[in-house]
Formats: sequence, C-alpha cells, structure tokens
Amino acid sequence: MGSSQTKHKSSPSEHDHVVKGLKNRVRLLRGGIDEIMAIREIESRIYEEQLIAFAVKREKWRREKKRLKKEIRKLRMRFVGKEEERSFKCCMKNHVGTMELCQRHCNLNTEWEILKRDETLEKWKELYFTIKVELDELIQRTCRGERLCRDIKEEVLEEQKKELKTKEESIESLQAKLASMEDQEIKRQREVDILRQSLRIMSHGKKLNNKIGQTGY
Repeated sequence: MGSSQTKHKSSPSEHDHVVKGLKNRVRLLRGGIDEIMAIREIESRIYEEQLIAFAVKREKWRREKKRLKKEIRKLRMRFVGKEEERSFKCCMKNHVGTMELCQRHCNLNTEWEILKRDETLEKWKELYFTIKVELDELIQRTCRGERLCRDIKEEVLEEQKKELKTKEESIESLQAKLASMEDQEIKRQREVDILRQSLRIMSHGKKLNNKIGQTGY
C-alpha cells in the first residue's frame, strides 16, 4: 500500500524543477518591481526640477512687473516736476502783462503738458497692460500644462501602483505555493522514512521468522 502511494508522488527531480521555476518567476517579478520603483523615482525627480524651473520663471516675471511699475512711477513724478517748473517760468516771463493773461497762458501750457503727459502715460499703460496680459497668459498656460502633467503623472503612478500591487499579490501567491510544495516535500520525505523503517522492520521480522523456522525444523 505504501509503495502504491509513492508511485503517485512526483519524483524529487520534478519537484526541484517546479520549485526552481517558481523561484525564477519570483526573481523576475522582483526585478520588474525594482524597475518600476526606479522609473517612479526618476519621474519624481523630473517633476521636482520642473517645479523649481517654474518657480524661477515666476520670480523673474514678478521682478519685471515690479520694475515696470517703478518706471511708470518715475515717469509720472518727472512729468509732474517739469509741469510745475514750466508753470513757474511762464508766470515769471509774462509778469509784465496782466495776471489774468499770465494765468491764462500758464493754464494753456499746463493743459498742453498735461495732454502730453497723459498721452505718454497712456502709451506706458498700454505697454504695461500688454506685457501683463502676455505674462498672465503665459502663467495660465504654464499652470495648465503643469496641471495636465500632474494629472498624467498621477494616472501613470496609479497604473504603476495597480501593476505593482498585482505583481506583489502574484509573488505572495507564488511564495505561498512554494511554501506549500516545500511542506508537501517534507511530508513526502517523512512518509518515505516511515516506509523505509517499516520495510526494515518487516525484513528483520522475516529474517527472525526464518531463523525460528530453521531451528524448529
């Protein structure tokens, strides 16, 4: 009965071949997981570098915007100063005439300077707003690109997580199967040992019976 059971058992060479194949699959899966982790690390580093570059560009835009505001403020102060100086000179030169004529002349000069100043300021304002619109559009495009890149990265990471989880589950399943086969191999070895001991006992009993039979004869 014991010999018939052992015939149905797989031979040690077949078992070793299966175990070796499972170990190779586990090794390949672990290699794939290491590769995925390396790719994730590279992508994270690239993403951080892009964030740093965007922060640097944003700081440059902020400084340029601040510089333009200062330029506009300086121009405004300069025009106001020139206007006051010219008004004073105008009044001094025309002091011979009546105060009304002087005032009227100064007012005309002042209005002309104001018109020129307003025209210049309008040009600067148009330039400023044009630059501001371009900067805002560039920032929005950059932000949209950043969000799109982040969404794509999150989708890729999510797929990689799922793939990683699947491989980990496959590794756990293979390890469990490998452990089960090792347990079966241990049980088989025990059964073989018990069978050998039984055969040894039976052989010893036959020899003893033969001796007793020969003595009785």
